[in-house]
Amino acid sequence: MNQFASFRRAKRLSGPEKSAILFLCLGEERGSALMQQLDTREISKITRAISAMGEVQAEVVEEVMREFGQKVSSYGGITGSVEAARGLLKGFLPEDRVNEILEEIEGSSTGNLWKDLSELDEKMLADYLRKEHNQTVAVVLSRLSPDAVAKVLPLLGHDRSVDLVERMVAMEQLPADAIQAIEESLRSEVLAKAGENAEAEAEKRLVKVFNKLDSKLLEGLSRDLEAKIPEKLRSIKQKMFVFDDLTKLKASALAKVMREVTGNNLPLALRGAEKEVREHFLSSMPARSRDMLVEEMQAMGPVKSRDVKEAQSEMVEAALQLADSGEIELPEENEDDMIE
Repeated sequence: MNQFASFRRAKRLSGPEKSAILFLCLGEERGSALMQQLDTREISKITRAISAMGEVQAEVVEEVMREFGQKVSSYGGITGSVEAARGLLKGFLPEDRVNEILEEIEGSSTGNLWKDLSELDEKMLADYLRKEHNQTVAVVLSRLSPDAVAKVLPLLGHDRSVDLVERMVAMEQLPADAIQAIEESLRSEVLAKAGENAEAEAEKRLVKVFNKLDSKLLEGLSRDLEAKIPEKLRSIKQKMFVFDDLTKLKASALAKVMREVTGNNLPLALRGAEKEVREHFLSSMPARSRDMLVEEMQAMGPVKSRDVKEAQSEMVEAALQLADSGEIELPEENEDDMIE
């Protein structure tokens, strides 16, 4: 979500972005008067820049405005937003034309706040909204996509949802500065956190990928990645849960995992396991079940390593699913147990 990062250096700004800073400093009345002198294409470019700009540092404003010889530092930082653009456009364009321009920008811009919020995990968004006043929450919900609102409302509870819907129905046009304040809060508190969570989610996906890789391929990747991203690789490996880690489960948990495995995957997984691992599994089973399993493994003869890996992966996946549902507990992560 780094489209909302602060603009810190004027030389990185495009022409429309510098023009956008000028209009924001002029304010709605003077900015509207000046914008009337532009053609439709120029208006569209500047409006797009204002809508996606976010926070601009005071020193950048000063640098852009230095040729005017004004005391721009008195402005401090400024904030560009969709509502700020709307306020400027309303001064000289009909309402339907204003909506048309902004809808075109919002539909195509990757920096649209409300689109990004609508795509967030509903639990994360609900956690933020729970702390806010209902009027603020209603404003936010009124700008999210219908799908996002339908997911978030149930998480806020029945009584609060009733009040929120009432407020959304009765909502009037809010002042631009109030909308801007809400937008800035959402950018800094919600989207920033989402950016941090995105890295954690990416790491979680890689853990699952690594769990399913052939051991030789994983070993080769690890050697190269160790030289490039040693800290990230160490973090991923610490979170990995592989077939041999099943031996660290409590006996009751291991029994549940074995019951989840389908077909002949249990004997196949053990047939290709290390001797110590195989014996651990067998020792945790009742005598009759153990004897039957040994017979199945002996009847298999030679097995393909690919088939063994798939069977072991199914057992690991079964353990992870049982842990997610709270039926079993995985062993605590320990650096001493890290796979090298």
